[in-house]
Amino acid sequence: MKCIVNNQVVLSRPPEGPLAAQISSFAKSVTEQGYSLASLHRQVLLAASFSRWLQQNGVGLRSICSDHPVRYLRYRARGVRPCRGDAAALRHLIDFLRREGVIPGERTLARQPTPAERCAQAFGQYLLEVRALARPTIVNYVPFIRSFLQDRFGSARVTLSRLCARDVVRFVQRQAPRLHRMRVKLMTTAL
Repeated sequence: MKCIVNNQVVLSRPPEGPLAAQISSFAKSVTEQGYSLASLHRQVLLAASFSRWLQQNGVGLRSICSDHPVRYLRYRARGVRPCRGDAAALRHLIDFLRREGVIPGERTLARQPTPAERCAQAFGQYLLEVRALARPTIVNYVPFIRSFLQDRFGSARVTLSRLCARDVVRFVQRQAPRLHRMRVKLMTTAL
């Protein structure tokens, strides 16, 4: 039994799963964005297959997250050769569903900065407020300082009194071969 999604896309069977009711509005959105007919058909077919997979795996509409398309594509690759645009098409679908309020936005936990990152940020503030350096200079210096501190202390507490010239020399010797000559000069000035 055929299912007409819109006047341009016909599926061989009606969509199933938690996204079945959204397939038609997704197709309309893709059409309005000016995608080619082949791309439209591909995205709608992929969305319908993804919805069926969600149903088979017991994933409800409000439980869908960014991890599900990745898992689906991994599952799908076992039986169907992946196409280059599949991941992008599913990201497009997830973005559409979030914009429409059908699925919740992705929750991101605020990551605590490492001691090296906190120290580098404090150094940036010092350069701005005490040394009165220009923002572009600070933007160039701080990443080198952060990398140096992470290299020297890792995720442990930063103890500046434990730093010595040998630490700086080793860091520069390891970094210099992979940087452009001008970046090396900038790094040594920052350190």
